[in-house]
Amino acid sequence: EESTTISEQGFMLNIYSESKRIKSVLADLFNNILDIETNLPMWTRNTCKYGDNFVYLKIDPKKGIVGVSQLPNIEIERVEKGMKVYNHHQESDEREVKFLWKNKNMEFNTWEVAHFRLLSDDRKLPYGTSMLEKSRRIWKQLLLAEDAMLIYRTSRAPERRVFKVYVGNMDDKDVEAYVQRIANEFKRDPIVDKDTGNVDLRYNQMAVDQDFFIPVRDQGAPNPIETLPGASNLSEIADIEYIQKKLLAALRIPKAFLGFEEVTGDGKNLSLQDIRFARSINRIQKSMVQELNKIAIIHLYMLGFEEELGNFTLGLTNPSTQSELLKIEAWKEKITLYKDAVSDPGSGIQPVSATW
Repeated sequence: EESTTISEQGFMLNIYSESKRIKSVLADLFNNILDIETNLPMWTRNTCKYGDNFVYLKIDPKKGIVGVSQLPNIEIERVEKGMKVYNHHQESDEREVKFLWKNKNMEFNTWEVAHFRLLSDDRKLPYGTSMLEKSRRIWKQLLLAEDAMLIYRTSRAPERRVFKVYVGNMDDKDVEAYVQRIANEFKRDPIVDKDTGNVDLRYNQMAVDQDFFIPVRDQGAPNPIETLPGASNLSEIADIEYIQKKLLAALRIPKAFLGFEEVTGDGKNLSLQDIRFARSINRIQKSMVQELNKIAIIHLYMLGFEEELGNFTLGLTNPSTQSELLKIEAWKEKITLYKDAVSDPGSGIQPVSATW
């Protein structure tokens, strides 16, 4: 959503060109043929999620690009041939790129597929790296920590009772059976089934695994039934919060953006985080614009605009208004400093020269 923000003019993709004809051709390509307002958010999401996104370009030799269709990421293989290939002692220079659809045994040329990718890890070349890659391990840790917290709360939180059963001078071998019989009388209600006549022992509200039955020899033992307190440190979730912070740091998204905490200080705190977030967004936007440029060049080439292939610029909207405001503030400070430095303080001598 941040990478595909609508501009003030109402466009998601901004097209700049000195030629009105080039601009109108590209506007028709992106708005009508590619439906960029709908497709670009999906392409960007796929690129951020997987690190790659493959789009098949339907090309007509006379009309240029006439449509696109999404290719399955996991089934497409990018094949880059080496700089030089030696065949039959003859040296040939081949740098072509092919795309293979493994399951359907199909091969595409480089101009038939737009490969959006986030390049950040050289170990995964020629493929991109997902924005979620660094957070995968932390996410599993967070799931385990949350499950452990819930298990602890459900098993330790309820109060338990200790029932002291007086056994007197009973033989040790008979104590266990006697206590168990007393426990069953406490725990189960015998109910006769009216259809079959069988006796069914059903649980009442108290569960067996929550209470304790302890035999005592002393008849004068105080409090035959005691209540044990439940877990008292249920509010201690520092470990969960620590893993959450690690997860957000790996995702490079400010906390306030995901609703984990409220914005304080009229957004000033968020604006400082916003600049770092804007850098991540700009990096994603550059990756998307790079492939959109390739699509535009292929379309112009097929239509015969060979001499004007570089006469256009594509751009996506910078979502960070706060970073722009801070840049303006910095420029204001610089200009004010310049005015003070070259103005006459009253002695007829300027502190520094205007050229300096």
